[in-house]
Amino acid sequence: FSADYGFRLDNRNRAFMPTSGSILSFSQSLPVVADKAAISNTLTASSYKSFGEDVVGSAKFFFTAINSVGEDDVRLSKRKNLSSKRIRGFKKNKIGPVDNNDYIGGNYAAALNFEANLPKILPEDTNTDLSIFLDFGNLWGVDYDSSIDDSNKIRSSTGIVANWISPVGPMNFIFSQNITKADTDKTQGFTFSLGTTF
Repeated sequence: FSADYGFRLDNRNRAFMPTSGSILSFSQSLPVVADKAAISNTLTASSYKSFGEDVVGSAKFFFTAINSVGEDDVRLSKRKNLSSKRIRGFKKNKIGPVDNNDYIGGNYAAALNFEANLPKILPEDTNTDLSIFLDFGNLWGVDYDSSIDDSNKIRSSTGIVANWISPVGPMNFIFSQNITKADTDKTQGFTFSLGTTF
């Protein structure tokens, strides 16, 4: 049982595909009753800016941490991971510390994303926007065993995103290439999802 709170400051011009403004949020989870008590903190920030009519840029920052209270270790199910939306070009939950071939997550995760949306590249009747991106991310920290190689390394990737407004809703196609990675990371050159990540 935990007590959660947070705040969110949103001054984007619109929630879907914004062209200006920013959004900042912070949340914290405090243990009330727990066999292995831990405090979790998450900070996110995104900024959007138009460069003429042809380019909309975005910059996003994400940081999350979980730390045990007292001498207990953080439960495996509570450890942090980076989603494939935070660090594109890598398989979901397949980066960071590895214990006996299992990806166990970390106490800390961070990501920095840059993206440029190019809405005028394709004809308007295609209902498709193209973007280019550059992602950086890291996942580190193993509190229960200092002998584990936690692969504390900056991961990075670049690629192209196609956002198609289909009859059933927005669809997202990502073609990516990793730039830097750890030896144990598993990469993924193409992903598809419903919704948009911009």
